[in-house]
Amino acid sequence: MVNQRSKILSIALTFCFILVSSRLFYWQIIKGPELKEKAQNQAYKLEKIIPERGEIYSSDNFPLVLNQTIYQLSIYKPNLKNSLDEVIDKIDQVYPDFKLENNISIDKFKNNSNQKWITFNSYFSDNQKKQLEIPGLEFQTIAKRYYPENLMAKDLLGIISKDYQGSQVGYGGLEAFYQKQLKGKTGFVWAPQDATGKTILNKKSWSSESVNGRNIFTSINRSAQFYVEKLLKEGIDKYSADSGSITIMEPKTGAIIAMSSLTSSSSATISSIRNPAISDLFEPGSIFKPIIVSMALDAKAINTNYICTQCNRPNVIGKYFISNWDNELHPDSSLQDIIKNSDNIGMSHIIAKLGTKNFLNYYQKLGLSQKTGIDLQGEAKPSLKTEWPEIDLATASFGQGIVVTQINMLQAFNTIANNGILVKPKVVNYFTEGDKIIKNKNQTETKIFSDQTIKDMKSILKYAVENGVVSQFKPKNLEVCAKSGTAQIAIGGEYTDSKTIASYIGFSPCENPKFTMIVTINNPKTSPWGSSTAAPIWYELASKLNDLL
Repeated sequence: MVNQRSKILSIALTFCFILVSSRLFYWQIIKGPELKEKAQNQAYKLEKIIPERGEIYSSDNFPLVLNQTIYQLSIYKPNLKNSLDEVIDKIDQVYPDFKLENNISIDKFKNNSNQKWITFNSYFSDNQKKQLEIPGLEFQTIAKRYYPENLMAKDLLGIISKDYQGSQVGYGGLEAFYQKQLKGKTGFVWAPQDATGKTILNKKSWSSESVNGRNIFTSINRSAQFYVEKLLKEGIDKYSADSGSITIMEPKTGAIIAMSSLTSSSSATISSIRNPAISDLFEPGSIFKPIIVSMALDAKAINTNYICTQCNRPNVIGKYFISNWDNELHPDSSLQDIIKNSDNIGMSHIIAKLGTKNFLNYYQKLGLSQKTGIDLQGEAKPSLKTEWPEIDLATASFGQGIVVTQINMLQAFNTIANNGILVKPKVVNYFTEGDKIIKNKNQTETKIFSDQTIKDMKSILKYAVENGVVSQFKPKNLEVCAKSGTAQIAIGGEYTDSKTIASYIGFSPCENPKFTMIVTINNPKTSPWGSSTAAPIWYELASKLNDLL
Protein backbone atom coordinates (compact mmCIF):
# COMPACT_ATOMS: atom_id res chain seq x y z
CA MET A 1 0.00 0.00 0.00
CA VAL A 2 2.85 2.31 0.99
CA ASN A 3 4.71 1.49 -2.19
CA GLN A 4 1.62 2.23 -4.24
CA ARG A 5 1.20 5.64 -2.54
CA SER A 6 4.87 6.39 -3.13
CA LYS A 7 4.48 5.60 -6.80
CA ILE A 8 1.42 7.81 -7.11
CA LEU A 9 3.19 10.66 -5.29
CA SER A 10 6.26 10.21 -7.47
CA ILE A 11 4.18 10.27 -10.64
CA ALA A 12 2.27 13.34 -9.43
CA LEU A 13 5.48 15.19 -8.59
CA THR A 14 6.99 14.23 -11.91
CA PHE A 15 3.87 15.43 -13.74
CA CYS A 16 3.92 18.72 -11.80
CA PHE A 17 7.60 19.18 -12.58
CA ILE A 18 6.99 18.54 -16.26
CA LEU A 19 3.98 20.90 -16.23
CA VAL A 20 5.89 23.69 -14.49
CA SER A 21 8.91 23.20 -16.76
CA SER A 22 6.65 23.29 -19.82
CA ARG A 23 5.06 26.50 -18.66
CA LEU A 24 8.44 28.02 -17.88
CA PHE A 25 9.69 26.93 -21.31
CA TYR A 26 6.60 28.46 -22.92
CA TRP A 27 6.89 31.82 -21.12
CA GLN A 28 10.68 32.13 -21.20
CA ILE A 29 11.56 30.60 -24.56
CA ILE A 30 8.48 30.78 -26.77
CA LYS A 31 6.82 33.93 -25.41
CA GLY A 32 10.03 35.47 -24.09
CA PRO A 33 10.84 37.82 -26.98
CA GLU A 34 7.25 39.09 -27.11
CA LEU A 35 7.13 39.70 -23.34
CA LYS A 36 10.53 41.39 -23.48
CA GLU A 37 9.25 43.73 -26.17
CA LYS A 38 6.16 44.54 -24.11
CA ALA A 39 8.29 45.17 -21.06
CA GLN A 40 10.56 47.48 -23.02
CA ASN A 41 7.57 49.33 -24.43
CA GLN A 42 6.34 49.89 -20.89
CA ALA A 43 9.77 50.86 -19.59
CA TYR A 44 10.83 52.87 -22.63
CA LYS A 45 9.11 55.26 -25.02
CA LEU A 46 9.93 56.01 -28.63
CA GLU A 47 9.61 59.65 -29.68
CA LYS A 48 9.91 60.96 -33.21
CA ILE A 49 11.82 64.18 -33.86
CA ILE A 50 10.12 65.69 -36.90
CA PRO A 51 12.55 67.70 -39.06
CA GLU A 52 11.74 71.13 -40.43
CA ARG A 53 10.67 71.01 -44.07
CA GLY A 54 12.91 72.83 -46.53
CA GLU A 55 11.91 76.26 -47.80
CA ILE A 56 11.64 77.46 -51.41
CA TYR A 57 13.16 80.69 -52.75
CA SER A 58 13.01 82.74 -55.95
CA SER A 59 16.02 83.70 -58.09
CA ASP A 60 16.64 86.79 -55.94
CA ASN A 61 16.64 84.64 -52.76
CA PHE A 62 13.23 85.91 -51.69
CA PRO A 63 11.16 83.25 -49.90
CA LEU A 64 8.25 81.83 -51.89
CA VAL A 65 7.46 79.13 -49.30
CA LEU A 66 8.32 79.32 -45.60
CA ASN A 67 7.42 77.29 -42.52
CA GLN A 68 5.05 78.71 -39.95
CA THR A 69 4.22 77.27 -36.52
CA ILE A 70 0.57 77.60 -35.58
CA TYR A 71 -1.51 76.18 -32.75
CA GLN A 72 -4.84 74.32 -32.69
CA LEU A 73 -7.03 74.89 -29.63
CA SER A 74 -8.74 72.25 -27.51
CA ILE A 75 -10.85 72.74 -24.34
CA TYR A 76 -11.09 70.19 -21.48
CA LYS A 77 -14.05 71.01 -19.25
CA PRO A 78 -12.88 69.27 -16.02
CA ASN A 79 -9.77 71.51 -15.88
CA LEU A 80 -11.60 74.83 -16.32
CA LYS A 81 -11.38 77.20 -13.35
CA ASN A 82 -13.82 79.70 -14.82
CA SER A 83 -17.13 79.12 -16.53
CA LEU A 84 -17.09 77.96 -20.14
CA ASP A 85 -18.84 81.17 -21.24
CA GLU A 86 -16.15 83.32 -19.62
CA VAL A 87 -13.41 81.27 -21.28
CA ILE A 88 -15.08 81.51 -24.71
CA ASP A 89 -15.41 85.29 -24.28
CA LYS A 90 -11.71 85.54 -23.44
CA ILE A 91 -10.78 83.49 -26.52
CA ASP A 92 -12.98 85.71 -28.68
CA GLN A 93 -11.16 88.80 -27.40
CA VAL A 94 -7.80 87.36 -28.39
CA TYR A 95 -9.06 85.73 -31.60
CA PRO A 96 -11.74 87.99 -33.14
CA ASP A 97 -14.63 86.09 -34.75
CA PHE A 98 -13.80 82.88 -32.87
CA LYS A 99 -17.43 82.60 -31.72
CA LEU A 100 -18.70 83.32 -35.22
CA GLU A 101 -16.45 80.69 -36.80
CA ASN A 102 -17.30 78.00 -34.24
CA ASN A 103 -20.81 78.90 -33.00
CA ILE A 104 -22.36 75.50 -33.82
CA SER A 105 -19.53 73.53 -32.21
CA ILE A 106 -19.56 75.80 -29.14
CA ASP A 107 -23.33 75.41 -28.64
CA LYS A 108 -23.14 71.63 -28.87
CA PHE A 109 -20.21 71.53 -26.45
CA LYS A 110 -21.99 73.77 -23.91
CA ASN A 111 -25.26 71.84 -24.03
CA ASN A 112 -23.77 68.34 -23.88
CA SER A 113 -22.76 67.55 -20.29
CA ASN A 114 -21.23 64.24 -21.35
CA GLN A 115 -18.81 65.90 -23.76
CA LYS A 116 -15.68 66.77 -21.81
CA TRP A 117 -13.27 67.57 -24.65
CA ILE A 118 -13.44 69.50 -27.93
CA THR A 119 -10.88 70.49 -30.57
CA PHE A 120 -11.61 73.50 -32.80
CA ASN A 121 -10.57 74.05 -36.41
CA SER A 122 -9.28 77.51 -35.56
CA TYR A 123 -5.57 78.20 -35.58
CA PHE A 124 -3.73 80.60 -33.28
CA SER A 125 -0.44 82.44 -33.54
CA ASP A 126 2.27 82.13 -30.90
CA ASN A 127 1.33 85.54 -29.50
CA GLN A 128 -2.36 84.57 -29.24
CA LYS A 129 -1.42 81.30 -27.55
CA LYS A 130 0.60 83.14 -24.90
CA GLN A 131 -2.42 85.32 -24.09
CA LEU A 132 -4.54 82.22 -23.50
CA GLU A 133 -2.56 80.41 -20.82
CA ILE A 134 -5.77 79.44 -19.05
CA PRO A 135 -6.43 76.16 -17.18
CA GLY A 136 -8.47 73.82 -19.37
CA LEU A 137 -7.07 75.14 -22.65
CA GLU A 138 -4.64 72.96 -24.57
CA PHE A 139 -2.78 73.81 -27.78
CA GLN A 140 -1.41 71.37 -30.34
CA THR A 141 1.60 72.55 -32.34
CA ILE A 142 1.12 72.36 -36.11
CA ALA A 143 3.68 73.09 -38.84
CA LYS A 144 2.14 74.93 -41.78
CA ARG A 145 3.46 76.28 -45.07
CA TYR A 146 3.38 80.04 -45.40
CA TYR A 147 3.44 81.90 -48.73
CA PRO A 148 4.83 85.45 -48.44
CA GLU A 149 3.78 86.21 -52.03
CA ASN A 150 0.30 84.75 -51.51
CA LEU A 151 -0.81 82.80 -54.63
CA MET A 152 2.20 83.66 -56.78
CA ALA A 153 3.56 80.63 -58.69
CA LYS A 154 1.29 78.22 -56.82
CA ASP A 155 1.01 75.88 -59.82
CA LEU A 156 4.81 75.70 -59.79
CA LEU A 157 5.19 75.29 -56.04
CA GLY A 158 2.54 72.67 -55.30
CA ILE A 159 0.98 72.14 -51.88
CA ILE A 160 1.47 70.16 -48.68
CA SER A 161 -1.06 67.73 -47.27
CA LYS A 162 -1.05 64.72 -44.94
CA ASP A 163 -0.97 61.13 -46.16
CA TYR A 164 -2.84 58.24 -44.54
CA GLN A 165 -0.09 57.95 -41.91
CA GLY A 166 -0.39 61.61 -40.96
CA SER A 167 2.96 62.60 -42.49
CA GLN A 168 3.39 65.76 -44.53
CA VAL A 169 3.65 65.01 -48.24
CA GLY A 170 4.02 67.31 -51.24
CA TYR A 171 1.43 67.21 -54.01
CA GLY A 172 2.09 68.83 -57.37
CA GLY A 173 4.95 71.07 -58.51
CA LEU A 174 8.22 71.35 -56.62
CA GLU A 175 6.75 70.16 -53.32
CA ALA A 176 6.07 66.73 -54.82
CA PHE A 177 9.01 66.42 -57.21
CA TYR A 178 11.54 67.25 -54.47
CA GLN A 179 9.63 65.56 -51.61
CA LYS A 180 12.69 63.55 -50.55
CA GLN A 181 14.99 66.59 -50.42
CA LEU A 182 12.43 68.87 -48.75
CA LYS A 183 11.16 66.51 -46.04
CA GLY A 184 14.53 65.87 -44.38
CA LYS A 185 15.26 62.90 -42.10
CA THR A 186 13.15 62.04 -39.06
CA GLY A 187 15.05 61.60 -35.76
CA PHE A 188 14.23 59.22 -32.91
CA VAL A 189 14.68 59.11 -29.13
CA TRP A 190 14.40 55.76 -27.29
CA ALA A 191 14.26 56.81 -23.64
CA PRO A 192 13.37 55.09 -20.31
CA GLN A 193 10.14 56.24 -18.66
CA ASP A 194 8.54 55.90 -15.25
CA ALA A 195 5.01 54.69 -14.52
CA THR A 196 3.57 58.14 -15.28
CA GLY A 197 5.25 58.28 -18.69
CA LYS A 198 7.90 60.84 -17.71
CA THR A 199 11.47 60.41 -18.99
CA ILE A 200 13.99 59.07 -16.47
CA LEU A 201 16.98 61.32 -17.01
CA ASN A 202 19.59 59.31 -15.07
CA LYS A 203 19.18 56.16 -17.19
CA LYS A 204 20.71 55.43 -20.56
CA SER A 205 18.76 56.44 -23.68
CA TRP A 206 19.37 56.12 -27.41
CA SER A 207 18.79 58.78 -30.04
CA SER A 208 19.14 59.46 -33.74
CA GLU A 209 19.31 63.12 -34.73
CA SER A 210 16.86 64.58 -37.22
CA VAL A 211 18.10 66.36 -40.35
CA ASN A 212 16.12 69.32 -41.62
CA GLY A 213 15.02 69.34 -45.25
CA ARG A 214 17.07 71.09 -47.90
CA ASN A 215 16.12 74.59 -48.98
CA ILE A 216 15.42 75.01 -52.69
CA PHE A 217 16.62 77.99 -54.72
CA THR A 218 14.77 78.33 -58.02
CA SER A 219 15.26 80.28 -61.24
CA ILE A 220 11.83 81.94 -60.88
CA ASN A 221 12.05 85.70 -61.37
CA ARG A 222 9.43 87.25 -59.08
CA SER A 223 8.85 90.33 -61.19
CA ALA A 224 8.49 88.30 -64.37
CA GLN A 225 6.16 85.85 -62.61
CA PHE A 226 4.02 88.74 -61.36
CA TYR A 227 3.59 90.19 -64.85
CA VAL A 228 2.96 86.75 -66.38
CA GLU A 229 0.08 86.08 -63.99
CA LYS A 230 -1.30 89.61 -64.28
CA LEU A 231 -1.23 89.86 -68.08
CA LEU A 232 -2.44 86.30 -68.55
CA LYS A 233 -5.50 86.95 -66.40
CA GLU A 234 -6.19 90.20 -68.24
CA GLY A 235 -5.77 88.43 -71.60
CA ILE A 236 -8.15 85.60 -70.70
CA ASP A 237 -10.77 88.15 -69.66
CA LYS A 238 -10.15 90.44 -72.64
CA TYR A 239 -10.40 87.68 -75.25
CA SER A 240 -13.15 85.74 -73.42
CA ALA A 241 -10.96 82.63 -73.40
CA ASP A 242 -11.45 79.40 -71.47
CA SER A 243 -7.90 79.32 -70.14
CA GLY A 244 -4.30 80.13 -70.97
CA SER A 245 -0.68 79.36 -70.17
CA ILE A 246 2.62 81.22 -70.37
CA THR A 247 6.12 79.82 -69.88
CA ILE A 248 9.39 81.74 -70.14
CA MET A 249 12.78 80.03 -70.39
CA GLU A 250 16.38 81.17 -70.26
CA PRO A 251 17.73 80.02 -73.67
CA LYS A 252 21.24 78.87 -72.74
CA THR A 253 20.48 77.07 -69.49
CA GLY A 254 16.85 75.97 -69.84
CA ALA A 255 16.08 77.65 -66.51
CA ILE A 256 12.40 78.52 -66.13
CA ILE A 257 12.05 82.26 -65.51
CA ALA A 258 8.27 82.23 -65.07
CA MET A 259 5.37 79.85 -65.64
CA SER A 260 1.64 80.17 -65.07
CA SER A 261 -1.64 78.62 -66.16
CA LEU A 262 -5.00 80.22 -65.43
CA THR A 263 -8.60 79.28 -66.07
CA SER A 264 -11.50 81.57 -66.84
CA SER A 265 -13.40 82.73 -63.76
CA SER A 266 -13.92 85.90 -61.79
CA SER A 267 -10.49 85.36 -60.25
CA ALA A 268 -8.81 83.20 -62.93
CA THR A 269 -8.10 80.52 -60.35
CA ILE A 270 -4.65 78.94 -60.15
CA SER A 271 -4.41 75.17 -59.63
CA SER A 272 -1.90 74.06 -57.00
CA ILE A 273 -1.83 70.44 -58.14
CA ARG A 274 -2.27 70.29 -61.90
CA ASN A 275 -0.10 72.43 -64.15
CA PRO A 276 -1.51 72.55 -67.74
CA ALA A 277 1.80 73.91 -69.09
CA ILE A 278 3.35 70.49 -68.47
CA SER A 279 0.33 68.17 -68.16
CA ASP A 280 -1.99 69.14 -71.05
CA LEU A 281 -1.36 67.87 -74.58
CA PHE A 282 -2.31 70.13 -77.49
CA GLU A 283 -1.83 70.41 -81.24
CA PRO A 284 0.66 73.27 -81.69
CA GLY A 285 -0.58 74.51 -85.06
CA SER A 286 1.49 77.01 -87.03
CA ILE A 287 4.06 77.68 -84.29
CA PHE A 288 5.42 74.29 -85.37
CA LYS A 289 6.27 75.53 -88.87
CA PRO A 290 9.71 77.00 -87.99
CA ILE A 291 10.67 73.62 -86.52
CA ILE A 292 9.83 71.88 -89.82
CA VAL A 293 11.73 74.49 -91.85
CA SER A 294 14.75 74.07 -89.54
CA MET A 295 14.62 70.30 -90.08
CA ALA A 296 14.42 70.69 -93.86
CA LEU A 297 17.28 73.23 -94.00
CA ASP A 298 19.48 71.15 -91.69
CA ALA A 299 18.82 67.95 -93.68
CA LYS A 300 19.55 69.93 -96.88
CA ALA A 301 16.17 68.90 -98.26
CA ILE A 302 15.76 72.57 -99.23
CA ASN A 303 17.90 75.71 -99.08
CA THR A 304 17.20 79.36 -98.38
CA ASN A 305 16.54 79.96 -102.09
CA TYR A 306 13.60 77.57 -102.07
CA ILE A 307 10.58 78.74 -104.07
CA CYS A 308 7.21 77.03 -103.80
CA THR A 309 6.23 76.72 -107.44
CA GLN A 310 3.12 74.72 -106.51
CA CYS A 311 1.73 77.31 -104.12
CA ASN A 312 -0.64 78.64 -106.79
CA ARG A 313 -3.15 75.90 -105.96
CA PRO A 314 -4.21 73.70 -103.03
CA ASN A 315 -2.11 70.59 -102.45
CA VAL A 316 -4.23 67.56 -103.34
CA ILE A 317 -3.33 64.35 -101.46
CA GLY A 318 -5.71 61.54 -102.31
CA LYS A 319 -9.19 62.74 -101.40
CA TYR A 320 -7.84 65.55 -99.19
CA PHE A 321 -7.10 69.20 -100.05
CA ILE A 322 -4.45 71.23 -98.19
CA SER A 323 -5.48 74.91 -98.24
CA ASN A 324 -4.37 78.01 -96.38
CA TRP A 325 -6.01 79.32 -93.24
CA ASP A 326 -7.53 82.28 -95.12
CA ASN A 327 -8.10 80.36 -98.38
CA GLU A 328 -5.68 82.74 -100.11
CA LEU A 329 -2.97 81.53 -102.50
CA HIS A 330 0.61 82.79 -102.63
CA PRO A 331 2.16 81.69 -105.94
CA ASP A 332 5.95 81.32 -106.12
CA SER A 333 6.38 81.98 -102.38
CA SER A 334 9.90 82.25 -101.01
CA LEU A 335 10.86 80.44 -97.82
CA GLN A 336 10.62 83.72 -95.89
CA ASP A 337 7.13 84.42 -97.23
CA ILE A 338 5.92 80.90 -96.47
CA ILE A 339 6.66 81.57 -92.79
CA LYS A 340 5.44 85.18 -92.92
CA ASN A 341 2.14 84.20 -94.55
CA SER A 342 1.90 81.00 -92.50
CA ASP A 343 1.36 79.13 -95.75
CA ASN A 344 0.03 75.60 -95.17
CA ILE A 345 0.38 74.66 -98.84
CA GLY A 346 4.04 75.65 -98.91
CA MET A 347 4.73 73.79 -95.66
CA SER A 348 3.12 70.60 -96.94
CA HIS A 349 5.50 70.63 -99.93
CA ILE A 350 8.52 71.31 -97.70
CA ILE A 351 7.80 68.37 -95.40
CA ALA A 352 7.34 66.14 -98.45
CA LYS A 353 10.89 67.02 -99.48
CA LEU A 354 12.09 66.39 -95.91
CA GLY A 355 10.53 62.92 -95.89
CA THR A 356 9.04 60.84 -93.09
CA LYS A 357 12.33 59.27 -91.99
CA ASN A 358 14.15 62.59 -91.56
CA PHE A 359 11.09 64.15 -89.94
CA LEU A 360 10.79 61.42 -87.30
CA ASN A 361 14.54 61.43 -86.70
CA TYR A 362 14.58 65.17 -85.90
CA TYR A 363 11.26 64.92 -84.03
CA GLN A 364 12.71 62.39 -81.62
CA LYS A 365 16.05 64.20 -81.26
CA LEU A 366 14.10 67.33 -80.27
CA GLY A 367 12.45 65.34 -77.49
CA LEU A 368 8.96 65.86 -78.88
CA SER A 369 7.99 62.22 -78.41
CA GLN A 370 8.89 62.07 -74.72
CA LYS A 371 8.80 64.01 -71.47
CA THR A 372 11.27 66.87 -71.16
CA GLY A 373 12.17 65.77 -67.63
CA ILE A 374 11.40 69.17 -66.11
CA ASP A 375 11.66 69.05 -62.32
CA LEU A 376 7.94 69.42 -61.63
CA GLN A 377 5.45 66.69 -60.82
CA GLY A 378 2.77 65.82 -63.35
CA GLU A 379 4.46 66.11 -66.75
CA ALA A 380 2.55 64.26 -69.47
CA LYS A 381 4.23 62.16 -72.13
CA PRO A 382 3.30 63.03 -75.74
CA SER A 383 2.08 60.25 -77.99
CA LEU A 384 3.51 59.63 -81.46
CA LYS A 385 1.90 57.79 -84.34
CA THR A 386 3.43 54.58 -85.64
CA GLU A 387 1.92 54.92 -89.10
CA TRP A 388 2.48 58.00 -91.26
CA PRO A 389 0.37 58.16 -94.42
CA GLU A 390 1.15 61.04 -96.78
CA ILE A 391 -1.75 63.20 -95.55
CA ASP A 392 -0.69 62.86 -91.90
CA LEU A 393 2.84 63.92 -92.77
CA ALA A 394 1.45 66.92 -94.67
CA THR A 395 -0.74 68.11 -91.79
CA ALA A 396 2.16 67.68 -89.34
CA SER A 397 3.98 70.39 -91.31
CA PHE A 398 1.58 72.97 -89.88
CA GLY A 399 1.24 71.38 -86.42
CA GLN A 400 -1.98 69.40 -86.82
CA GLY A 401 -2.30 65.70 -86.03
CA ILE A 402 0.58 65.79 -83.53
CA VAL A 403 0.33 66.50 -79.82
CA VAL A 404 2.86 67.94 -77.40
CA THR A 405 2.86 69.79 -74.09
CA GLN A 406 3.61 73.48 -73.89
CA ILE A 407 6.96 72.72 -72.25
CA ASN A 408 7.76 70.25 -75.09
CA MET A 409 7.10 72.94 -77.68
CA LEU A 410 9.12 75.55 -75.79
CA GLN A 411 12.11 73.22 -75.40
CA ALA A 412 12.10 72.37 -79.12
CA PHE A 413 11.71 75.98 -80.30
CA ASN A 414 14.41 77.08 -77.86
CA THR A 415 16.99 75.11 -79.88
CA ILE A 416 16.67 77.87 -82.52
CA ALA A 417 17.30 80.52 -79.86
CA ASN A 418 20.18 78.51 -78.37
CA ASN A 419 22.22 78.09 -81.56
CA GLY A 420 20.83 74.65 -82.33
CA ILE A 421 21.49 73.20 -78.88
CA LEU A 422 18.74 71.36 -76.98
CA VAL A 423 18.71 71.91 -73.21
CA LYS A 424 16.36 70.40 -70.65
CA PRO A 425 14.04 72.82 -68.84
CA LYS A 426 14.56 73.08 -65.09
CA VAL A 427 13.24 75.13 -62.19
CA VAL A 428 15.77 74.53 -59.41
CA ASN A 429 19.26 76.03 -59.51
CA TYR A 430 20.67 74.61 -56.28
CA PHE A 431 19.90 73.39 -52.73
CA THR A 432 21.27 74.31 -49.35
CA GLU A 433 21.67 72.00 -46.38
CA GLY A 434 22.84 74.07 -43.44
CA ASP A 435 25.86 76.00 -44.75
CA LYS A 436 26.45 73.55 -47.58
CA ILE A 437 25.44 74.42 -51.16
CA ILE A 438 24.43 71.48 -53.34
CA LYS A 439 24.22 72.17 -57.06
CA ASN A 440 21.48 70.63 -59.15
CA LYS A 441 22.43 67.98 -61.69
CA ASN A 442 24.56 69.19 -64.59
CA GLN A 443 22.58 70.22 -67.65
CA THR A 444 22.91 67.95 -70.67
CA GLU A 445 23.28 69.65 -74.04
CA THR A 446 22.63 68.12 -77.46
CA LYS A 447 23.47 69.81 -80.74
CA ILE A 448 20.48 69.36 -83.06
CA PHE A 449 20.83 71.98 -85.81
CA SER A 450 23.96 73.37 -87.47
CA ASP A 451 25.08 76.96 -86.95
CA GLN A 452 24.23 77.78 -90.57
CA THR A 453 20.70 76.40 -90.15
CA ILE A 454 20.18 78.57 -87.08
CA LYS A 455 21.57 81.66 -88.80
CA ASP A 456 19.18 81.15 -91.72
CA MET A 457 16.22 80.37 -89.47
CA LYS A 458 16.70 83.47 -87.33
CA SER A 459 16.79 85.60 -90.47
CA ILE A 460 13.53 84.04 -91.70
CA LEU A 461 11.77 84.52 -88.31
CA LYS A 462 12.95 88.11 -87.98
CA TYR A 463 11.69 88.90 -91.49
CA ALA A 464 8.31 87.28 -90.72
CA VAL A 465 7.89 89.37 -87.55
CA GLU A 466 8.87 92.68 -89.10
CA ASN A 467 6.78 92.21 -92.24
CA GLY A 468 3.82 90.26 -90.89
CA VAL A 469 0.57 91.25 -89.21
CA VAL A 470 2.11 91.09 -85.72
CA SER A 471 4.51 93.95 -86.47
CA GLN A 472 1.85 96.35 -85.16
CA PHE A 473 2.37 94.95 -81.63
CA LYS A 474 6.17 95.00 -81.65
CA PRO A 475 7.86 97.91 -79.87
CA LYS A 476 10.35 99.69 -82.15
CA ASN A 477 13.34 98.99 -79.89
CA LEU A 478 12.58 95.26 -79.60
CA GLU A 479 14.22 92.67 -81.86
CA VAL A 480 12.12 89.50 -82.05
CA CYS A 481 12.24 86.12 -83.78
CA ALA A 482 8.83 84.52 -83.37
CA LYS A 483 5.82 82.81 -84.93
CA SER A 484 2.07 82.84 -84.27
CA GLY A 485 -0.16 79.82 -84.45
CA THR A 486 -3.82 78.84 -84.51
CA ALA A 487 -4.80 75.20 -84.14
CA GLN A 488 -8.31 73.87 -84.50
CA ILE A 489 -9.49 71.73 -81.59
CA ALA A 490 -10.60 68.20 -82.44
CA ILE A 491 -13.94 67.18 -80.94
CA GLY A 492 -15.20 63.64 -81.45
CA GLY A 493 -12.41 62.94 -83.93
CA GLU A 494 -13.26 65.93 -86.14
CA TYR A 495 -11.88 69.46 -86.20
CA THR A 496 -14.25 72.28 -85.39
CA ASP A 497 -14.07 75.85 -86.65
CA SER A 498 -15.68 77.16 -83.48
CA LYS A 499 -12.85 76.33 -81.05
CA THR A 500 -9.14 77.02 -81.42
CA ILE A 501 -5.91 77.18 -79.46
CA ALA A 502 -4.20 80.49 -80.21
CA SER A 503 -0.48 80.68 -79.55
CA TYR A 504 2.66 82.73 -80.01
CA ILE A 505 6.23 81.57 -79.49
CA GLY A 506 9.56 83.31 -79.91
CA PHE A 507 12.70 84.79 -78.40
CA SER A 508 14.30 88.19 -78.03
CA PRO A 509 16.67 89.55 -79.13
CA CYS A 510 17.42 87.30 -82.08
CA GLU A 511 21.16 87.21 -81.31
CA ASN A 512 22.13 86.19 -77.77
CA PRO A 513 18.49 86.15 -76.64
CA LYS A 514 17.55 86.83 -73.03
CA PHE A 515 14.45 84.66 -73.07
CA THR A 516 12.29 82.26 -75.06
CA MET A 517 8.56 82.50 -74.38
CA ILE A 518 5.37 80.70 -75.36
CA VAL A 519 1.82 82.00 -74.83
CA THR A 520 -1.21 79.79 -75.46
CA ILE A 521 -4.81 80.98 -75.19
CA ASN A 522 -7.47 78.27 -75.25
CA ASN A 523 -10.68 78.97 -77.14
CA PRO A 524 -10.57 82.78 -77.35
CA LYS A 525 -14.02 83.95 -78.42
CA THR A 526 -13.29 87.51 -79.54
CA SER A 527 -10.88 86.23 -82.23
CA PRO A 528 -9.62 82.71 -82.94
CA TRP A 529 -6.20 83.79 -84.23
CA GLY A 530 -2.93 83.61 -82.29
CA SER A 531 -1.72 86.73 -84.11
CA SER A 532 -4.50 88.83 -82.57
CA THR A 533 -4.81 87.25 -79.08
CA ALA A 534 -1.66 85.44 -77.92
CA ALA A 535 0.72 87.79 -79.78
CA PRO A 536 -0.35 91.04 -78.03
CA ILE A 537 0.14 89.37 -74.63
CA TRP A 538 3.55 88.07 -75.75
CA TYR A 539 4.77 91.50 -76.86
CA GLU A 540 3.51 93.31 -73.78
CA LEU A 541 5.39 90.83 -71.62
CA ALA A 542 8.48 90.95 -73.85
CA SER A 543 8.72 94.74 -73.50
CA LYS A 544 8.81 94.33 -69.70
CA LEU A 545 11.21 91.37 -69.73
CA ASN A 546 13.85 93.35 -71.61
CA ASP A 547 14.15 95.63 -68.58
CA LEU A 548 13.82 92.88 -65.97
CA LEU A 549 16.36 90.36 -67.29
